[in-house]
Amino acid sequence: MQITGEVTEIIYQNEINSYTIAVFETEEEEITIVGYLPFILVGDTLNLLGKYVTHQDYGRQFKVDTFEKVMPQTLSALERYLANGTIKGIGESTAKKIVNTFGEQTISIFKYEPEKLAQIKGITKQKAIEMAQTFNENWEIWQIVGFLDKFGIGADQAKKVYKELGANTIEKIEENPYLLVDLTRGIDFKQIDKMALEIGILQNNEIRIKSGIKYSLLRVSYNGHTCVLKDNLISFVRDLLNVSEEDIANSLINLNVAGEIVIEEREDNSQWVYLVPFYKAEYYISERIIKLIQAQNTKKIRKISSEIKKIQKELEMELSDKQQEAIEMINANNVCIITGGPGTGKTTIIKAIINLYEKEGKKVVLCAPTGRAAKRMSEATDKEAKTLHRLLEIGKIQEEGNMRFSRI
Repeated sequence: MQITGEVTEIIYQNEINSYTIAVFETEEEEITIVGYLPFILVGDTLNLLGKYVTHQDYGRQFKVDTFEKVMPQTLSALERYLANGTIKGIGESTAKKIVNTFGEQTISIFKYEPEKLAQIKGITKQKAIEMAQTFNENWEIWQIVGFLDKFGIGADQAKKVYKELGANTIEKIEENPYLLVDLTRGIDFKQIDKMALEIGILQNNEIRIKSGIKYSLLRVSYNGHTCVLKDNLISFVRDLLNVSEEDIANSLINLNVAGEIVIEEREDNSQWVYLVPFYKAEYYISERIIKLIQAQNTKKIRKISSEIKKIQKELEMELSDKQQEAIEMINANNVCIITGGPGTGKTTIIKAIINLYEKEGKKVVLCAPTGRAAKRMSEATDKEAKTLHRLLEIGKIQEEGNMRFSRI
């Protein structure tokens, strides 16, 4: 359903994604509204599309799905809008003077005859032009949310798009709608593509094909892959865009030359295609692993087999042959990856490793990729584990070659 009214108070607004809780006054009632509302301030008049919901703690609210910002409908609302701080040099007193002087013509004055604002005491012609410029820029911003909604982009992402593209956002998107694919993650490419074709983008336009390629590579990453076979990529893009394989191959060459993708040829002559950020990340990781493998093993325990037997007696545990083999591999190598499903003994291996190296006077650092994994590791070993991110923050992971890690 749709309701129209004025924002009279903002209770909360997230600075990053613009999720907002506000008091909204319609002709019938005052209601709390919640939703993603970028660019919204006290005094704004809105058309809201959404539904009434009942919050278990805060009661009846209006949940906003999308919105349109409109010019204030009354002179009192216009006065409150002008006084809300968005236009430099206009406070409550000046806003009142402007509305009292120009009345119903106030909006028209700002749009078409800004020099007349200088009739107000304290406003120079230069200030009048600057005030009008801000007023009209704000008007352009108001249109963005509604415009992006046509492309399936919600208000929660509209602010990010505007920050990237600036004041001429709408014109830039009309010229190249596929910009939105690069700027917003998880977007419906097919909807963007449909809109682009409707506004006149040709089916075999290279911008369209390049965007389809990059979208396809990004989609692959959602399943945990960093690259895809070139032939498979061409087939997928061909079906996605209904264009020729020759056009796709040419666009791949141009993207590669422009440094937006990497085409890697492997020993078996197969070709794999990466988005550049994924290729760089994978390359950096492989470089670091090679350096660790080639470095001196400063943690190696001599007579590891006899030490494992001692640990088993001390901890009253019995390690399987595979578990002992895993510990010996960790001891002999700087980098190890040990895998196995639940209940296969990975935690027992960790406990044994901790005790082995602490007996040797070594400091063992436990780290995990996520907070949840770190918590589980701490609970299982009675030793504090931290996330890799946290360890980097506090400087415990250093780049000196004398620090070695084994990952389980």
